[in-house]
Amino acid sequence: MAHNYLLLAKVGFAALTLLCLYLIVAGTRQTFLRMGLSAQAAAKRTWVVGAVLTGWLAVTSFMALSGFMGNFSRAPVNMLPALLPPLLAVLVLTFHPRTQDFIRHLPAKGLLALQAFRIPVEIFLWCLFLANALPERLTFEGHNWDVLSGLAGPVFAVLCYGNGRRNHLLASLYHLVGLALLLNIVVMSVLSLPTPFQQFFDKPGADILVTFPFMVLPTFLVPLAYTLHFFSLRKAALEKKTAHTTPPHPTQMA
Repeated sequence: MAHNYLLLAKVGFAALTLLCLYLIVAGTRQTFLRMGLSAQAAAKRTWVVGAVLTGWLAVTSFMALSGFMGNFSRAPVNMLPALLPPLLAVLVLTFHPRTQDFIRHLPAKGLLALQAFRIPVEIFLWCLFLANALPERLTFEGHNWDVLSGLAGPVFAVLCYGNGRRNHLLASLYHLVGLALLLNIVVMSVLSLPTPFQQFFDKPGADILVTFPFMVLPTFLVPLAYTLHFFSLRKAALEKKTAHTTPPHPTQMA
């Protein structure tokens, strides 16, 4: 039975990653088209985005399969090459002047709805616990409440942006809470790894998260979650700034 749960988690994480990759690429193309790019230009830029993300998955897969990521005698060197690049890249993309128009054209409702991918993530983590490969602490039966972000994402998408609504304040509240829940599980996971910083010694540990294919969680799926939050918050800030700087229409001044 434990083997079945482990297999389900393996297949689930791999399939979810491919699905998210497809949704990101498809959504990127639609955003380029909304920006006014020609179909050819949008396809070219989308191909670059898809190639970069696919390349990143290939690199992190190699780091996991080669044992580099799991070599905790070299901690934290074994993890930094996998965790820092996506965080730095997302922060640059969030605030770089050349990406602001892209962020403005992202669908706020879609960014919230896509957070639902965190539901299957938590189900697959629970499967790892049932397979005795992950501590209960890192599941929704323990102290991991990130599933709430996944459940609430589509709900807040409708509440904040359904029927033409633009409730950025409520959406921003969701994103801040979502980031806090994400940080909670990330910190617990890091402190469960066999490094000099380890604080949780539950058996089994969290070592499986740096093996293939489970390394997609810290290297791809977690970055996807915080990217959706960062881009959403930035989009709200840009729209608020635009509303404050746009001069009133003459009829509004009459």
